[in-house]
Amino acid sequence: MNDKKTNNSVLCKYDDGTYEIPGTVFTTMMIRTQLGNKRFVRYKEGAYLYSMSDREFFKLAHDAEAVIKRNAMVLVDTAVLDKFMEFYRG
Repeated sequence: MNDKKTNNSVLCKYDDGTYEIPGTVFTTMMIRTQLGNKRFVRYKEGAYLYSMSDREFFKLAHDAEAVIKRNAMVLVDTAVLDKFMEFYRG
């Protein structure tokens, strides 16, 4: 491991070692861990969770009929979305 620490890294302890992880990788891992167990997500969360653009996630959610609207709140049911994606999987 390099002795110079960059401003954009995080030190993580695992087993008996300490590892330097880029900040963006650490942030991605944390968000996916937190969102991974959610069944209902908003467009922005879902786009990040499924690693696609907001617009593409919006279209996919509507194609799958996984969108739930309540007053001004819109949620996407990830269980419905996953079933839809499995159906179209090669």
